[in-house]
Amino acid sequence: MKGLQLCLLSLALFFTACTVDLDFVSEEADGNWAEMNLNKKEVHFDLKGGLETIYVKKNNSWWISSACNEKCADSNYILPVSLDSGLTNNRFISGGWWNAEVPKGKSNTLNITVNAAETCLSEDCGKEVFPRKAIIIMTAGDIFESITIYQE
Repeated sequence: MKGLQLCLLSLALFFTACTVDLDFVSEEADGNWAEMNLNKKEVHFDLKGGLETIYVKKNNSWWISSACNEKCADSNYILPVSLDSGLTNNRFISGGWWNAEVPKGKSNTLNITVNAAETCLSEDCGKEVFPRKAIIIMTAGDIFESITIYQE
């Protein structure tokens, strides 16, 4: 009798384990996620530079994926680094004439600072050309958004 009960219990567990809960099956294709909702996708600065703040409205937090000056190509991506250690931390990034930071405690915010034209932090100061442009790529998990910086 115990053998029959054990066999029935095993059979019930087997069928329970093989059952698919269709509530968890998504009809959306992988990668078809909703876009981030930003207050701005581009910021413009004059030659004096300045500070602009961008907010992501739909997500509670985001972080910096990468950036580039002018056109993005495999050879010119800039990666985010920590101000203290120089290690990747996805909260701060610098492109020489600009920098961007996701401030502590405000994980849905990005502060972008652009230096004045006469304040050059790059090695190629004599080669700087205006107008100039940079692109910051932000991510919130599986979704990405580009923010463009112009200084004219």
